[in-house]
Order: sequence, then structure tokens, then C-alpha cells
Amino acid sequence: MFFEDYEIGQVFDEEIEDVIFTEEEIIEVSKKYDPRDIHVDKKLASESRFGEIIAPGAYANLVLWGAWVRTGIDRDGIIAGTAVVSCKWIKPVLANTKYKVKVEIVEKKERIPGKDGLVDFKMTAENPEGEIVTEYTAQGLVRFRP
Repeated sequence: MFFEDYEIGQVFDEEIEDVIFTEEEIIEVSKKYDPRDIHVDKKLASESRFGEIIAPGAYANLVLWGAWVRTGIDRDGIIAGTAVVSCKWIKPVLANTKYKVKVEIVEKKERIPGKDGLVDFKMTAENPEGEIVTEYTAQGLVRFRP
């Protein structure tokens, strides 16, 4: 998609595959990048308020965002990311749980008329109970149709 194809309020969800994190993956990544007990130690995590290992928020957002990128929907027009507009971790991201990902276009503005503009993509992920676990809004620099 190119800049002119995006509409504020446009939603992409059916196109995005669900995401499941494994406990092994969470522990492996966490040991390297976020070695807090709630991410790497099963015993201590079981004694925490969460009752089990949880994924680090930044890692969870990266994996969930990757589900959007793999659709290829924005491939033709995207130039690069320019900002993380907002990021909220609302509920823990757990292992062996299926998360539904949705991306909504929440803002767009021309930067260089006829050449490129900024588009804000709000990604949310829901757990099986329909609760939002994370909200992540990223801004991308998107070219106009050639």
C-alpha cells in the first residue's frame, strides 16, 4: 500500500496470523535481553503476581508487530519507521496462549506533498478472553504511489 491508500480508521485483522509464544522462546530471549525473574525463572515466576513466566513487553511487541509485517500489506510503500508514538503493556503475555493481532490506521499526514507522508499504525493484541494485552502505535514514513 502507498500513502494515498491508507484511510484513518482502516483496520487490518483477518489478514494477520495469530501469535503463540512458547515458554522456551520467552526464557531464551529473556536470558539475553531482559533477565528478570518473571521472564527466566519458572519457580520465582510462579510465586509472582503473574503465577508463571511472562514475556518481556518489548519482545512481545516485536513479535506481534512481526505478524503484521509478514502480511506484506505495507511492503510497497513503507520506507522506514520513524517513531514509537505510544506503547502500553496492559496485561501479561503468556506462553502457549493464542493472541489475535489487529492494526488500525489512526493518523496520517503528508510530509512532502506528492512524495511521502507519515502514517500511524496502532497495533493491539488480544488474549483468548478478548482482553487487550498490549497497545503499540508506530509511525511509518510511507511513499506515494509512483
